[in-house]
Amino acid sequence: MKEFSIIIPVFNSESCIEETVKEVINALEKLNKEYEIILIDDGSKDSSWQIIKQLKSANSNIIGVKLSKNYGQHSALLCGLNICSGNNIVTMDDDLEQQPEDILKLYNQLVSTNADLVYGMPIKSNKNILRNILRYLYKHGTRNENKTAGEGSSFRLFTKKLRNEVIKHNGSLFFLDEIALWYADKLEYVKLNFQKSKKINSSYSYSHLFDLSLRIVSLSSTMPLRMLRVTGFYIFSLSVFSGTYFIVRKFLFKVPMGYTSIIVVLLFGIGIITLSLGIIGEYLGNLIALSNNKPPYSIKEKV
Repeated sequence: MKEFSIIIPVFNSESCIEETVKEVINALEKLNKEYEIILIDDGSKDSSWQIIKQLKSANSNIIGVKLSKNYGQHSALLCGLNICSGNNIVTMDDDLEQQPEDILKLYNQLVSTNADLVYGMPIKSNKNILRNILRYLYKHGTRNENKTAGEGSSFRLFTKKLRNEVIKHNGSLFFLDEIALWYADKLEYVKLNFQKSKKINSSYSYSHLFDLSLRIVSLSSTMPLRMLRVTGFYIFSLSVFSGTYFIVRKFLFKVPMGYTSIIVVLLFGIGIITLSLGIIGEYLGNLIALSNNKPPYSIKEKV
């Protein structure tokens, strides 16, 4: 039985994955605990898989898995969770933004507080201003429904018991943080010094980040529907007051309704209807994916 399972999703990381693994091994050997490192190649287009196979041949504690295509970080994590056997599971990125020696800090916090899940949180964000703004809006938006949602990072340590609960949700719409909140009784956070990513290009573009956030929110909460309901109520109220104003104004002052006001009302109404259909469509799309039992990932090769 391994004491630690380290799960690292890998995507186009030929420039840093070898150094990342070496740093993780050095950190774990200092703990003098049995470990395994699970590297999930999530459809990389570079030589990441060849490097993973070389690392495997040099260290039997490494498990390499190549997915048939790019399924996304959370699906890669699910693959690793289904494979791992450790009593304590660590997830981290492949770019050394999170320091492997900080695993000990997460572990000490988990043991001392008897927590189910411990997040390593950056003292200072290394992301640009736009990403920080988007993260802030997403975090505070999701908290309208769940006070603990939106807070966390990809650097996590949690128990095997929590892992066993999480992998029950083995579907195509899998998001680790949201599902873990359903079962984790106690969460802890440790402030850490994150470094600048050693990966040349980010794994997530702005469009990917937006799409991921939308899917997470629509899967895990009814917040968009609630926001739509509230927005619709205020728009309806505004329309009633505006309509009453123009009707009274027309009869009292004999002022004809203007072309501009009609166009504005029409465009405003069309915009709200389109927004509503988009949100409802996102929910319907998720329901279709779930009903069709779409697989979250497919393994092409394992070493």
